[in-house]
Amino acid sequence: MSTFIATIAPFIPALILTALFLWALESSNRRHGSAPWADDYRHPAAHDADHRRSAHDMDAYGRAA
Repeated sequence: MSTFIATIAPFIPALILTALFLWALESSNRRHGSAPWADDYRHPAAHDADHRRSAHDMDAYGRAA
């Protein structure tokens, strides 16, 4: 029995710490909502700064001609 306890005893604190860490992550995840555009798959380029910058440059190029 003492061999069993000596084998299992080091894993108990590790399991407790892992459980506490996962609990903390889950509670943090519930506090912070997802970004407003996280579920917007129809127009992902609308949220891309490079796309907006390129579109602005193309609009300016079209007006200059």
